[in-house]
Amino acid sequence: MKNVLLPIAATAGLIAALVVPAQAANLVQNGSFESNGGVGQVGGSSAVSTLSNWTVGSTTDSAPYPFTFVLDGSADSTGFNSPFGTIRIWGPNTPTGISSGPGSNPDPHSVGPVANGFTTSPDGGYFFGADAAYANASISQTINGLNIGDTYTLSFSYAGAQFTDALGPNSEGWHVTFGGDSVDTSTLNNASEGFTGWQSFSTTFTASSGSQALTFLATGGPSGLPPFALLDGVSLTDTTTPPPTNPSDTPEPGSMGLAISGLLGALGFARRMKNRS
Repeated sequence: MKNVLLPIAATAGLIAALVVPAQAANLVQNGSFESNGGVGQVGGSSAVSTLSNWTVGSTTDSAPYPFTFVLDGSADSTGFNSPFGTIRIWGPNTPTGISSGPGSNPDPHSVGPVANGFTTSPDGGYFFGADAAYANASISQTINGLNIGDTYTLSFSYAGAQFTDALGPNSEGWHVTFGGDSVDTSTLNNASEGFTGWQSFSTTFTASSGSQALTFLATGGPSGLPPFALLDGVSLTDTTTPPPTNPSDTPEPGSMGLAISGLLGALGFARRMKNRS
């Protein structure tokens, strides 16, 4: 009987594979920020790392270079590179020591592990971070191949953190634009030396052009504490037009008919075998 069931299962699996619809493709390139030059500051002439597919804009406060960074799960321990040297955020692996020097607030103050729950995003691996109140700059990507009038769903994960050179409550969020439309995430209130935890955000936009810029700008405050907004897992999918299928993956009527005939034949054979036993 086992040998009889094998062709039935195989034929049923073939039919299931033929009728499963294709998934909508993510139109954002490198939305998980995995393609990069390692952890560190990106954008401007003082960049120490790179970030594929994304463009870093000019600073909104005329600072000489943007405080925008590629990060990973060691952001609170070994930190990440910048023109100022190594920067860390508060977290359970922040090394004990003294923070002092230009920009420290207050100066000096103790630095040590903080059980604030810092972790990488649900997307894992690398993620992106930007200072919301100093050397603030956007990142953007041009999305091509849009269908005018279609609805597109944008989703991502975001969180708030704080550099170890400051103490005090702060807040973080993101201002997002897509073409001529914009939306703001909820503002995350962050305790001193805190981490807000990762939040999910989703919204929809309607395309008005075949190509539109998708832009993220960190928001929050106050200046000097400093508010640090995190971003990961950016996805944009067309939720109006069914996803295109590869013609080679589309079953011809004859193929579907053969599969169904094969299943019916296998079932008939199994019934005859059962009657003989």
